[in-house]
This record gives sequence, C-alpha cells and structure tokens, in this order.
Amino acid sequence: MKNRFRILAASAIIVVAMLVAACSPPTVSNAGGDNAKPAVLGESGDGASDPSGDSASVKTFTLTGENFKFVMGGVDNPDLKVKVGDTVRIEFTSKQGFHDWVVDEFNAATAQVRAVNSTSVEFVADKAGTFEYYCSVGSHRQQGMKGNLIVE
Repeated sequence: MKNRFRILAASAIIVVAMLVAACSPPTVSNAGGDNAKPAVLGESGDGASDPSGDSASVKTFTLTGENFKFVMGGVDNPDLKVKVGDTVRIEFTSKQGFHDWVVDEFNAATAQVRAVNSTSVEFVADKAGTFEYYCSVGSHRQQGMKGNLIVE
C-alpha cells in the first residue's frame, strides 16, 4: 500500500511539473545596450542574428515593446532589414503595457502580451519592398508604435 501511494505521489509531481513547464512563457533577452546604434538593423552585432550565414536564412530580431515604441539594441522603432527569401523570426517581449507586433503584407503577427511576457512569430519575406510593422493594440500605431521592415 505504501509503495502504491509513493508511485501515485511521484506520478502526480511529474504531471504537475510538466504542466508548469508547458504553461510558462518563453524568456527572451533584450539584445543590445546603451550604445548608439544605426537606424537600419539586420547586420551582425545589432540585435539581429543570422546563425547560418546562408543567403536565404533565418534572421532573428529581438524587440521589446514599451509605451508607445518598439526598442531593439537601444534604437526606438528600428528599421529591420532582410533579403527576399529570408525566414524572419521576431522575438517580442512587452516591457510595459499590453502590445503585439504585426506586419500585414506577410500575414504575420505575434500574440498580444502583457508586461514581462514574451511571444514570437516566424514568416518568410517572399516579396521586396518596405513594409510597416506596428502594434495593433488600441491606438498604439497612431501614437507612433511602428517601424519599417525592409526586404531587399
């Protein structure tokens, strides 16, 4: 009887631990610092990463949302620069308020998250041009929470 109870207790602990891990938001660090950065981001060392070095590759941008701006590497509402065919990954953390990241032309949007929560979205930049990304919460876009995704 004691062994059966121990097995049930151990099973319950494992299930609870798995549920807690599955429900916890992912953590995303804010790349960059207080140094001045260029307005166009997408080159190495500026908060964007390209681990493979391939011409058609994954470009990861780590952005935070504040009231009422996006920030990456110390730059407010940065231009994000990629090449046609790149897979773009946006890792987004709300530092203040309730925000998301959206770019209509690629049908790409993160979940809306509250402060200290993170989310991400991945899409293929399959057409060239300059596309506005923005926060779709309330009037945040109209208040200046927007930037440009430049696809060359």
